[in-house]
Amino acid sequence: MNSFVKALAAALILLPSLCAAKLLEDTVAVVNGKPILLSEFQKEASTAQEFWSKTNPAAMADPANLRKLKESTLEQLIDRELLIQEGARLKIKVREREIDNAVDEIKGRFKKDERGNSLSETEAEAAFAEQLKGEGLDWGRFRERLSNQILARKTIDESVKAKMAPPTEEETRAYFAKIQAYIDSKSTGAPAGMGEEEGMALREVAGQIKALSSERVRVQRVLIRLSPGHSENEKKRAQKTAEAVKKRLDAGEDFAVVAKEDSEDPESAARGGDLGYVLRGVAPPELEKAAFALGVGDTSGPIYTESGYNIIRVTEKRAAEKPEYDKFKDELANFLGGASFQRKVEEFVKALRDKATIERNLPATL
Repeated sequence: MNSFVKALAAALILLPSLCAAKLLEDTVAVVNGKPILLSEFQKEASTAQEFWSKTNPAAMADPANLRKLKESTLEQLIDRELLIQEGARLKIKVREREIDNAVDEIKGRFKKDERGNSLSETEAEAAFAEQLKGEGLDWGRFRERLSNQILARKTIDESVKAKMAPPTEEETRAYFAKIQAYIDSKSTGAPAGMGEEEGMALREVAGQIKALSSERVRVQRVLIRLSPGHSENEKKRAQKTAEAVKKRLDAGEDFAVVAKEDSEDPESAARGGDLGYVLRGVAPPELEKAAFALGVGDTSGPIYTESGYNIIRVTEKRAAEKPEYDKFKDELANFLGGASFQRKVEEFVKALRDKATIERNLPATL
């Protein structure tokens, strides 16, 4: 064998190991032999990081929390892959019309901009295409990803949801009794005799029921935002803008329209300025004082808070009332059913994990 042939043979022998090394380099996990690509992980992690950076920037400034978020993202991708594989094993079908429906639903989210303004069909399509480009997806890969997501959901629906029964009237009443007892105790700590997660859930539900039964005022708001550490000049300019908005409202302009056009709180602006109910002890003191002092239909002058100048209008007032089972029974039944469903899903996925072969390769520098 000449030297060239020997070199070629050696290269062919090394090729599989080189490909394996490359595969390992480009994956963050392998689930039953199926790789989870680094690029897929990075997209999911980037989306999660962007969301939490907006909702809780202080937490995301901590490298330890950022690492936990990435580890959690990886585990979610592993769970999704396990569900996809189980769905394939069960021969669950994903029909083209199901993917088409999912595409239409996603495209529908691009019909309005961040401020809630309607976009033309051309503008919406352009925004949708830009999103796909930003995620590095072509049309085929986008539909494939949707198909996998639908398959994972259908696997849960057929393997867990279809086998569940709704909570009984007795179970719902018993849970309401626990909530009522917790509210009556005026405790702010963990309920006695419950695990951490169960106790946190009951406290949250009890808090919502108490809030919906307390004295409350529903308001609309126009916010002229101030930046953190704002200067006196910025404050004066914001106050001048807020006063001009108040004059427009006093002249008869529709509050919802003005809020959509000029409020600098995108979330409430999209709802015509609706903030929902203001409760005592929850809102900033200046805002709370004005909200409870105004009559229904009345509009405040500019109210200064740390976030900026607020102009509010009261749309509804409700007096405090004792929580009644019949008023909350449907929501409680839904909550109990949802909590039970979540537990069953976790048990189902854990069973898939227990019999799976999972290799993790999340780099320490990510």
